[in-house]
Amino acid sequence: MNHFIMDAFNGYRSRLDDIMLVHEILEELPLKLGIKPVMQPFILPYYNGVVPEDCGISAFIFLEGGHFTIHTFSFRETYFVDLLSPELFDAQKLDEILKKAFPAEQSNLYLLEREKKESYPQKIEINEALDFGPHLFLDFIDYNGPKTMDDLFELFDTMPFKIGMTPIIRPYVVRNLVGNEKVTSILTMIAESHISLHYYEESNRAYLDLFSCRFFNYNEVIGKLKQVFNSKITNETLISRGSKYQNFKHASTTQAINSRAWTENVYKR
Repeated sequence: MNHFIMDAFNGYRSRLDDIMLVHEILEELPLKLGIKPVMQPFILPYYNGVVPEDCGISAFIFLEGGHFTIHTFSFRETYFVDLLSPELFDAQKLDEILKKAFPAEQSNLYLLEREKKESYPQKIEINEALDFGPHLFLDFIDYNGPKTMDDLFELFDTMPFKIGMTPIIRPYVVRNLVGNEKVTSILTMIAESHISLHYYEESNRAYLDLFSCRFFNYNEVIGKLKQVFNSKITNETLISRGSKYQNFKHASTTQAINSRAWTENVYKR
């Protein structure tokens, strides 16, 4: 299972607020990479959040056996991308398309193989004071958690509340084929980002992602997830998204200073 991750900072707020641009990227990018989408793009403008800095656009599309998500935080001038797919794809081409659509001064890129621990970033220590937030990966074999669409929907409909997250939509769930294997995919968006699961029926494997823009009590959350899914875990990894984000972000005071910069050039003193 291939997982592309991009964290980008100091982008253009107008582009990160452009709903049509986000829709275009979700619709066209999988086709350019040769990956089959299995639903239309879902776009959610989020501008009434409890935390104003969380505002922006959250969007996703289900792919065969995976997903493609974009979360823009326009006030923070940052965005985050995940593309999860069982198929190989051109990560360099994906990187180029994203940076052309959403230019940013700073970006971090990772290409993970979910089954290979060595593909994960090893040198980045989680720093809750500086980083943007955590991304939890849980991969299961001998999967024993909820399997039907109804059971998965019921779980994901209430899970955000149980782990202290803030749901902003009801879950979306689809079933599709990857080769000859049936796959059930489910995703719900939270103010903090998203929670997703892909369950492969024949091989009885599942891949869970929980991405949050705020750090949480890891031991408490992972304990509840392990209890719910009750399955053998082959990969349990927590990484930081937006490593050293606090060093790159633009503060509102900086924007105010920039907006008045022209006045210094009117009269030379």
